[in-house]
Amino acid sequence: MSHRAALSLLAASLLVLTLVAGCGKANPVAPSGSTLTLRVNPTTITSPRGSATATATLIRPNGLPDNGAQVQFTTTLGSFNPAAATTQSNGNAVSTLTGNGTPGTAEVTAFSGGVMSSDMVMFGGAAKTIFLQAVPANLPASGGTAQLVALVRDDTGQPAAGVLVNFTTTVGRLSRLTDTTNGGGLATTNLVIQASDVTNQTSVTVTANAAASDGTLQTATAMVGLQINAAASIIVSASPGQIAASASNVTINLTAQVLNAEGAAVPGANVSFSATLGTLQNTGLVPTSSGGVATDVLTVSSVPAGTTGITVTATVTGAGGTAVTGTTTITITGG
Repeated sequence: MSHRAALSLLAASLLVLTLVAGCGKANPVAPSGSTLTLRVNPTTITSPRGSATATATLIRPNGLPDNGAQVQFTTTLGSFNPAAATTQSNGNAVSTLTGNGTPGTAEVTAFSGGVMSSDMVMFGGAAKTIFLQAVPANLPASGGTAQLVALVRDDTGQPAAGVLVNFTTTVGRLSRLTDTTNGGGLATTNLVIQASDVTNQTSVTVTANAAASDGTLQTATAMVGLQINAAASIIVSASPGQIAASASNVTINLTAQVLNAEGAAVPGANVSFSATLGTLQNTGLVPTSSGGVATDVLTVSSVPAGTTGITVTATVTGAGGTAVTGTTTITITGG
């Protein structure tokens, strides 16, 4: 073999040895005692196919950033690209987490050598449609609470999880202004109405909106009826219900009960009493109690000859300002 051939063979052998050694060389990892911190931004991803940036920061035992170590990224939902990244001079290794179209919560992990760090990321569904329902659909004007339930669906018609829903109302207050849809695509809040919130409204408009994949708002509205507690009838009674024709200075207790259209008591209604004979204790308006009852006292000093009865009338203002009246008759006996 010539000298030149021998040199060529030696060079080829060295090249092979170099390649073999290079293939077996392991990537550097964090030394023992290092710390690794994982941060994902954002941790709530509106779209189930959306992305977030994962940053793993590796600090060596001496407190300095580790430059050139390999960090592995894993996730229980979606995927990382790249699955492994090398730390830079600031100790950061960066990868992108992307959803696979399935809403849910992902546990993401970064590790290097014997150190690791984890975080939780929620993949949601962007709103394609939104529906809103109030339960119950009607409230008394005196006050009450209704639950507002918003259902959000994505582009495929499936319930969209992790979508932020905003609620508004024209009357009353909401227990919370925003809520995030659960796995069934539902977001909820409570509408609370007090008597002081209501003037002459017969309904409340409530609204829910959520962002679509292109950033536009999808909106749904619902109406909550207000059952105005207006007087519809009044029942009048007198005790005693009869007096003798010869009686003098007789005191008669009058009672008026005010009811709404559903037959429930109307508190705070102003009642006016009148009588065809005698003197009333209250010449003005008498408000009803919490049980819808107003009272007055009628005094009859004497009964004119030929009188067969005394008519007592109670009047209250009903819905739309109409007058609602009721009467009773005190019978005169022995005339």
